[in-house]
Amino acid sequence: MSFFRVLSRLRVSEGAIQRTQSFANMACKRQRVSASVGSEFEALEESFDALCQEMKEYDEKRERVIKRSRDIQKASKQAIFSLHRGNAPEASQRLEQALHAATELRPLIDDHPSLRHGSFSNSIEEYAEALIFQQYLTDKRVMLPRDIELANTDEYLGGLLDFTGELNRYAIARATQRDVEAVQHARDCVDSIMGCMLKLDLRNGSVRKKYDALKYTLKKLENTLYELSLGDSGFRERDGDEEAPQQQEE
Repeated sequence: MSFFRVLSRLRVSEGAIQRTQSFANMACKRQRVSASVGSEFEALEESFDALCQEMKEYDEKRERVIKRSRDIQKASKQAIFSLHRGNAPEASQRLEQALHAATELRPLIDDHPSLRHGSFSNSIEEYAEALIFQQYLTDKRVMLPRDIELANTDEYLGGLLDFTGELNRYAIARATQRDVEAVQHARDCVDSIMGCMLKLDLRNGSVRKKYDALKYTLKKLENTLYELSLGDSGFRERDGDEEAPQQQEE
């Protein structure tokens, strides 16, 4: 083999070795970069694992609030139904059940205020409505915001406005018994609530919608009173007609 051929082979071998070393260096760099990026992604994945666990726990708490809020709302509705039927002891029992469920959720709501909106807030409105109606039937008094500790301002106002609808139902029932005094008192109560609500600058929302319906409730009560007055006039006229012939015979 000639000297030049041997030299050529040596150069080729050296080139191959250099290329191999270059590839090896590149592979090592890639591994270092991959390891560095992998560690960064690992931290991200760990943070997302913690985030998923936090969201899971929050969802479990939310489901608990929704479930117990249904119990509060159901018991409050049953209390209102019992009050309309004149069953005060049954209504008190239902309200005790609602209070127990609401008190059970109170620490959870305090720790996670965002859970208050929705189911819990709606159930407290229903509870406030039932309490206000019960108090009115007891002593013709309207409960004040400080009397219902579980309710915030919006929940109290929502319950108060819903109460006027129940009061209208109650007044209609009393009107069938020709209890003018009870209907008049109900009308005066709603009128007083209307006057108080006029002092508030309500933003758009559920309370505003309920307030807009309040004037129709007041109008219904005034119409009921008017119809009762016509009925009384009719009764008096008929009584006078029956007595007139008797007076003539005498």
